[in-house]
Amino acid sequence: MITSRKLLTSDIPCLSAHDEPMNALDLMDQFRIAHLPVVENNKLLGLISEDALMDLESLQGDPAGLPLIRAHVQPDTHILDILKLAGEHRLSIIPVVDSENNYMGSIRLEDLVEQMTEMQGANQRGGILVLEMWEKDYSMQQISRIIEENNAKILSTSVSPGEGGKIEVNLKLNQPDLNAIISSFERFGYNVKANYQESAYTEDLRKRYDELMRILNI
Repeated sequence: MITSRKLLTSDIPCLSAHDEPMNALDLMDQFRIAHLPVVENNKLLGLISEDALMDLESLQGDPAGLPLIRAHVQPDTHILDILKLAGEHRLSIIPVVDSENNYMGSIRLEDLVEQMTEMQGANQRGGILVLEMWEKDYSMQQISRIIEENNAKILSTSVSPGEGGKIEVNLKLNQPDLNAIISSFERFGYNVKANYQESAYTEDLRKRYDELMRILNI
């Protein structure tokens, strides 16, 4: 199980409530992040964003009055919960604290994305199938049997809401040529909504990754 403890780094600098905004902005530019943790006596006060710093003349004063984002995770937080928190607050880093709010380090969004990519098998050779069905018709046992009968294995799977109340089952398989597997699913009455053979999928993944990295570096 991948948790915060595995992903955190101590390389990201911290601010105090007495630092100058320009110094903080310089650090953000240097480390290519849009947030920095504000820490006093090793206790996390919160995160300050680049946008908030632009509106401040000084960080000095009562820390409680700073426009801080109160978001953090604990060392045993699961990677999916970390990702959810990052998405909710649009964070470029996610602070990690212990049970007494002592600051332990932060997780970079790009490291989080890279780990999620590995978890989903995106770096492994193969292709992707997207099946659309009613939830009552979903049987992972039957789906696995059809795939294994075609001498293939499931590297990762996820289920997401589809159109019209249906669900979409996303399957990363270890076979680059999906034609025989697609034919098998169609014979059993499955709707193959989309498929990404290895060459097309790899190119699409690279474009999406490059775009994400471009956004993170702005």
